[in-house]
This record gives sequence, structure tokens and C-alpha cells, in this order.
Amino acid sequence: MFANVSVMPALSDKSMKNVARAAFAGAVAAALMASAYAGADTTFSAATRMLTTWLGGSLGILISLATFATGIMITVTKHSLMPVAVAAAAALAIQVAPAVFTTMITATL
Repeated sequence: MFANVSVMPALSDKSMKNVARAAFAGAVAAALMASAYAGADTTFSAATRMLTTWLGGSLGILISLATFATGIMITVTKHSLMPVAVAAAAALAIQVAPAVFTTMITATL
């Protein structure tokens, strides 16, 4: 009745060393994770604020319009709507991304 039961083969020395290395790397990563907080560090807060302001302001609008205009030009030359669709998605991402990233990083549970 139990003739078809398979037994897991024993691990070789090389496999055991790889498992030990992976376990050690996981333990080191877990120990270092305790000190990694995305929202707690203020080292680059001035640069972050500056880039967020730029992308959310007139520079972001300029980049969005230039991207969309480039997509329209490529669409006219290639006779395909895909470049303008990609350009519209990129323009939308440029306008929305700073607020989304700021909300994700500063969110509290």
C-alpha cells in the first residue's frame, strides 16, 4: 500500500554549505533591517523637497508637455498611436509620482 512513497534525498556537502551561507546572509540582513527606516532619515530632506517641488511645479509641467509633444511627433512619423500613449503615461507619471512616493514613504499604520 505504501510502496510508492518517495523519500527526500539527503543533501550533499555543497548543498549544505549553500544552505548555511544563505541562512547566515538572512540573519545578517535581518539584523541590519532593524536600523533601516525609510521615513526616519533626514540626510537628503532638502534635496528631496527641492525635487518634489520642481516635479510638482513648472518643471514637471514642462517635462510633461515636452514628453507629450515628442510622442505626438513620433506618432505622426510612424503612423502608430503607441508613442503618444506611452508619452501620455509618462507625462501623467511625472505629475503624479512625487505625491505618490511621498505618501508611500511617510505613511503610518
